[in-house]
Amino acid sequence: MALLIFWTGIILGIFFEDSRADRLKSYYLDSETDIFDLNIQAQMFSGNGNSCDKIMEQNVFFADKIYEEAKKLEKYDASTKITSEVFKLHRRYDLLRAMLWKNIISSNCSERFNVIVYLYQYDEPSMDLEARQITFSKVLLDFKKKYKDKVILIPIAHDTGIKSLDLLRDNYGLDELPVVFINQKHKITDLVTVTELEELIFGN
Repeated sequence: MALLIFWTGIILGIFFEDSRADRLKSYYLDSETDIFDLNIQAQMFSGNGNSCDKIMEQNVFFADKIYEEAKKLEKYDASTKITSEVFKLHRRYDLLRAMLWKNIISSNCSERFNVIVYLYQYDEPSMDLEARQITFSKVLLDFKKKYKDKVILIPIAHDTGIKSLDLLRDNYGLDELPVVFINQKHKITDLVTVTELEELIFGN
């Protein structure tokens, strides 16, 4: 009987894990469609006098959308990891966020955006590193809540094997991690406050 209960628990665990992964796949496919749509919009608006405002609006919307989906993914990460599906989905989301960052950099409107890229370690960080990353995340979330669509927050795990992200890191010399990279020029590796971020970005 004990053995039957044990294997029933294992099977149910796998079932629920797969069910959660299926829901996340659905979220991901929607976001994948969105970013390709965003690319087409950027091309269509190119040369339009009002294009920057429209592109910024769409980029903010997409960044916020995948950020909310990433928070759902983090909840699933906290559950028991019986399959590798969650890791694969996390990697796909990291690719989407790297694509978003690259799109903003490549646009003619990049100086109109306040972009905060946060690179962190996903796979088995040490206890000290995890504590630092939790603090970084809290400060950035508080900052985003305060300034909403005035900033684009793009958190990306650096260690899920996204080669294009490695190229971006090399291009900007982002070797020390975790790092907060603001507007393609300010690198922050020490813990900061919301007030310090305000002074750096808005000169408050």
